[in-house]
Amino acid sequence: MNNIERQKTWIDIFEDPNISEREKYKYYTQNDEYVLKLKEKVRQTINQKGLVSIMNDTKWLKLQHGVQSLPFPPPYIEKLVLEEKSFEEVQISDKPRWFGDWSPFYQEGMFLFFAIEYIKVRPCYAEHNGRLVAPTIIDETAAFEQLLQELHIPYEEDKGVFIIYGYK
Repeated sequence: MNNIERQKTWIDIFEDPNISEREKYKYYTQNDEYVLKLKEKVRQTINQKGLVSIMNDTKWLKLQHGVQSLPFPPPYIEKLVLEEKSFEEVQISDKPRWFGDWSPFYQEGMFLFFAIEYIKVRPCYAEHNGRLVAPTIIDETAAFEQLLQELHIPYEEDKGVFIIYGYK
């Protein structure tokens, strides 16, 4: 199969509403040459750092789908396994003015799950009301925490920031 035929097949797969997100993710992570090389680099780094897997693809997919039930997609920042940032360097503001992009990787949303070391989520949003008026703070902390508990997603919470580890 040449590259054009392969791309057409991938496009058909990712645009097909009858194929589950899990199947799309599995297909991509098992067939894309770049992703296979990235997986190997991540695996080597995990071994070097002595990290242990906390989340799996199924849990990430459930979380990704579950946030759709919230009033807004909570903002998050991610730390990837291959990044050389310290835990303290990865910060999210107290009152984010943006939404998180929880869409699938092929829509340029969340990164490939196997490469996420952790994400920090602040389920608040500072809604802009104009230059002279303070923003309205919309807080869905309780709803987000309930979602994590319902989905049995392990997390840590620190001053309103939820930390979800892919590896620890």
